Amino acid sequence: MKKRQVKKYLKISFIMIFIAMLLVGVCFYLKIDKKIDLSLIEPTGSSITKIYYFDFEDREKRIGKPIEIKEEQIFLQKSEWKSLYSMPKNLINAFVSIEDKRFYDHNGVDWPRTAKAVMNYVFGTDKSSFGGSTITQQLIKNLTGENKSTVRRKAEEIFRAINLEKETSKNKILESYLNIVFLSENCYGVESASNVYFNKDVEDLTLVECASLASIVKNPSKYDPYKNPDENKKRRKVVLHEMFTQGYISKDEYEKAKNEELKINENIQSTINPGVYSWYTETLINEVTNDLMEKYDVNENTARMLIYKGGLNIYSVIDPEIQKIAESVYNDYTKYLPKQNGKYPESSCVIIDPKTSDILALIGGKGKKESNLILNRATMTKRAPGSIIKPLSVYSPSIEEGIVSYSTIIDDTPLLINDKIWPKNSPNRYRGLMSVSYALTHSVNTVSVKTLQKLGIDKSYDYLTNRFQLELDEKDKELAPLALGQLTYGESLLNLTNAYSCFVNGGFLSNPKTYLYVTNSEGDIILEKENSKNKILSTETTQIITKMLENVIKEGTGRTIEVKENITIAGKTGTSSGNKDKWFIGYSPELVCGVWTGFDIPESINVLKNPSCQVFNKIFEEIYEDDEALHEFEVSDEIIKVEYCKDSGLLPCDNCKLDLRGDRVTVGFFKKGTEPTEFCKIHKLVTIDVLDGLIANDTTPNWRKRTVSLLDYRRRNEYNDVIILDEEYFIPAN
Repeated sequence: MKKRQVKKYLKISFIMIFIAMLLVGVCFYLKIDKKIDLSLIEPTGSSITKIYYFDFEDREKRIGKPIEIKEEQIFLQKSEWKSLYSMPKNLINAFVSIEDKRFYDHNGVDWPRTAKAVMNYVFGTDKSSFGGSTITQQLIKNLTGENKSTVRRKAEEIFRAINLEKETSKNKILESYLNIVFLSENCYGVESASNVYFNKDVEDLTLVECASLASIVKNPSKYDPYKNPDENKKRRKVVLHEMFTQGYISKDEYEKAKNEELKINENIQSTINPGVYSWYTETLINEVTNDLMEKYDVNENTARMLIYKGGLNIYSVIDPEIQKIAESVYNDYTKYLPKQNGKYPESSCVIIDPKTSDILALIGGKGKKESNLILNRATMTKRAPGSIIKPLSVYSPSIEEGIVSYSTIIDDTPLLINDKIWPKNSPNRYRGLMSVSYALTHSVNTVSVKTLQKLGIDKSYDYLTNRFQLELDEKDKELAPLALGQLTYGESLLNLTNAYSCFVNGGFLSNPKTYLYVTNSEGDIILEKENSKNKILSTETTQIITKMLENVIKEGTGRTIEVKENITIAGKTGTSSGNKDKWFIGYSPELVCGVWTGFDIPESINVLKNPSCQVFNKIFEEIYEDDEALHEFEVSDEIIKVEYCKDSGLLPCDNCKLDLRGDRVTVGFFKKGTEPTEFCKIHKLVTIDVLDGLIANDTTPNWRKRTVSLLDYRRRNEYNDVIILDEEYFIPAN
C-alpha cells in the first residue's frame, strides 16, 4: 500500500472514531447530570471552619445549646479565596498560556486540541489519557475527581464544560480554577501555594514566581519547586516562552525571567503543617469529607478544600468531657498497656451514646497525637474480633428466632470434622452439659459452634451484615468466622461497638456519627444527618442478652471490670487467634465503650489480664466518679425471672439440689411464653458409698451410704484422649 494511501486511511479512520466518540457522547448526554454548581466551593465569609459541640439538656430529643470548640478550628494558613481582580495579570496569563491558550475563544472545549488528543490516543504511544483538556474541563475534573481514560468520562466532561460556559462567565471559571487547583505540598489554590512556596500573598508574586506556580499543574509531584527545583526550572522556561510567544510578556521580560533564580521559602515545612487535630476532629473531618463527596458529586480534594477553606460550621456530637477523660487515660498508657519486647502495643477506643449512635469520644492510638492523617485504629484498622462477635452472630439471633432460650442446654464437647477434633481445647478438657447463658459467660467455643449450627450459617451472616451492618466477606460464611470471630478481613472497633448499642437501645440501631449538620459561611445547611433508626431485634431479646452479658462481668471473662457498685455493666471480652488482639466492649445503661489492644504488625500479647478491660475500667471510673445515682438496665414486663436446673435447662425438682456438686438450681430470664414448663428428669436419686464414690450395694455398711442425685445421661464418646468433666457425675452404666 502506498504511503499516501496509508495516510488517507489513517485520517479516515481517525475521523470515524472521533465521530463515533461524539455520537456515544451524545447518547450519554441525555442520561447524565451536566451541571456543575460553583457556588459550593466559593466562600462568602470567613475561610475558617468552626466546630461546635452541644450542651445538651436532652441529647435524644436534641435539646441543647451549640458551643464553639475554639481550639479545634480548621483552616489552612493564608488560604482564603482570592478574586480574579486581586491576582497579578502575569499569574493569570501564565496559567492560560500553558494550560489553555484558546481559553477566551472556545465554548468550554478546544475542539482542534481535543481532536489531536484523540488521534494521539488512538494512534500514538500515550494511551494513558485523552489529553486536550481546557481550563474549564480541568475545573470539572478537579471538582468531580472523574479522571478515568474512558469515552464515557470524556463525553460527560465535554458536555459539562459546554453547559458550564453557557451559564458562567470566563472570569468566574478562571477564578474558581485558580482558587482550587492542586499545586503540591498540600496547596489548593494559588493563594495557599504563594504563601507556602514564597511566604507572600498572591498579589505580590513576581513574574518568575507566577511562572513557577503555573509549571506545577502538569505534574504536581515532578514539578514541585521545593522538592524538584531543577524540574520546575525546566518547566518554568517553557511557561515563560509560551507567555512570550503569545504576547503576554516582552522579550526583555522573558530573557530576564528565564535566567532569574527562584527563592523558595526556607521554612516551608512549618508553613505546610497545620496544627495537630484531635482524634475526634480528624474523624469528624473524614466523615464530613465523605458525605460532601457523596451528596455533591465532588472528589476528595474538593471536599477537603471546602472544609479547610470554606468557612463551614460543623455541629458535632462530641462530649468534650468524655473525650478529655479518654485522652488523659491514653496519654498515660504505660499504666494500662503491657510492655513486651521493649515496646508497648497500640490501642483504640470508641464511646457511643446507644440511644442516638452519637460518637461521644474516640481515640485512634496510644499516647498524645502528634501529627495529622495518621492511622486511626478505631475506624481504619480491621482485626479479627474473637469472642466479642458471639452475642451478635450466634446468641442474639438464636434467641430472636426462638431457637434457644436463656436455659437451653448444649453439650460442651468437641465436634469431629474430617476425623479431627474441633474446636480443640488445651488441654483436651471439656465441661459437658451447660446452658447457653453459662457458655456465653465463660466464652465456651464448642457451644457457640453448636448453637450456630442450629441457627444456620446463612441466617447468622444475614444478621451480621443486614442488621448489625458489619462488613463481612463471603468467605466468612463458615463456622469459625461466625462462631469464633475468625473473620477473613476483620472488622473495625467503631462498627463492632456501634452494633452492641442496640442491646441498650431496645433493639434499635442507627449508623454511628460524629456530627448532626453542617452549614456554609452564610448559615445555610449543606449537610444533615438523618435521624433514622432500624429495629433489628426485639426489646425482649436485647434485655435477655444484656442479662447474659452482666454475668460476663460478675463471674465470667470480664470479672476484672471493677466499676462503682451503683453502676451495672454488661459486656464481652474477645481474643483473636494467637492472642494477637485483645478486645472488650462493655456498656452501662447510658454508654457503650469498645476498646481494642494489639500491635500494628500483629504479634502475640502475653498477659494475664486483658489490657482492654483495664482501659475500659479506668475510663468508666472517671466518667462516673462523682455520680451517685443508681444505673440499672431496664427490664420490661414481658421478661420473667424463672429458676431452672443447670444440667437439664428445665424447671428444677428436689433432686437438682442433691447433686454431688451442690445445688444445681439457678435463675434465668425469659420472654413470657418461652420459659421452661417441664421439670428436670435427668437428676436421679442414687445411694453411693462415700469412701469410693461407687454405687452402694447390699454389702455396703449403712454408715458409708449417702443418698445423692446423679445425672441419668449418656453421650457417645467418639473422641480419644478427651476428658469431659461432668461424666464423673453420671449414673454408671450397668
